[in-house]
Amino acid sequence: MATSTNASGANRLTTRAASELKDSVLVRVAAMGVFLAFLGIAIEAAIQVGFLVRGISGVWATIFLLWGVALVVVGTVGRTLIWWRRR
Repeated sequence: MATSTNASGANRLTTRAASELKDSVLVRVAAMGVFLAFLGIAIEAAIQVGFLVRGISGVWATIFLLWGVALVVVGTVGRTLIWWRRR
């Protein structure tokens, strides 16, 4: 009986997360920030391995990382303020 409750709870959490991503612009902004930050880290890792040459690639890695972090902060703080205001 506990397993069906846990599975049902996990299913509701997944459904709610998908609904939030679909409905909230600020959650989408934060998700895009996570993607850009990951892209910046991936470019930097490619530079460290030797696949890319430092130079303009390093500049783009920094730009993507900074924009990604900024979008995550804006999205999460904005969503938190809206959530706090509604409570």
